[in-house]
Amino acid sequence: METLLSSLLILLFTSVQLAVVSRLPLQHGMADIVLLLIIAWSLNRQAKHFYIPALIAGAVITFISSVPVPGVLVSYMLAAVLTRVLVNRLWEMPVFSMLIITIVATISQHLIYIIISQIRGIPIPLTQSLNQITLPSVFLNVILALPVYLIVQDVQKYVYYEAENEK
Repeated sequence: METLLSSLLILLFTSVQLAVVSRLPLQHGMADIVLLLIIAWSLNRQAKHFYIPALIAGAVITFISSVPVPGVLVSYMLAAVLTRVLVNRLWEMPVFSMLIITIVATISQHLIYIIISQIRGIPIPLTQSLNQITLPSVFLNVILALPVYLIVQDVQKYVYYEAENEK
């Protein structure tokens, strides 16, 4: 049930990402609500298979985007693992954790994209890309982090409530 609902959420969020969010850039940066979905899903301690939504989302976004193949998958898995490590070891405040991990994951995602592009021979000036793409993307992701967190928490309440009743 957990994998099915997370897959449906990924498809729904990917559709919203393509249809709505990609049409609302700030400078050259855009929000990544699928990344926010992965972070919010991984924040729940009951999500034992938190890596499955990250793998599915990485495969779907890699298929439809122009980012080089390992970029999306690596950045989504890094976000999921980072979220789980920080939640298990450090913080008990999920909303604060969501905001901090959103900032760190967005910056690391963009750095991964820049490094992969430079390895492939595409010259990207670092300071210009950070100022015009990464910082606006961080801002948009932080704005959308709370609504995505609330949506995912509502879905997870249903998923894990059903799982507790089946035992």
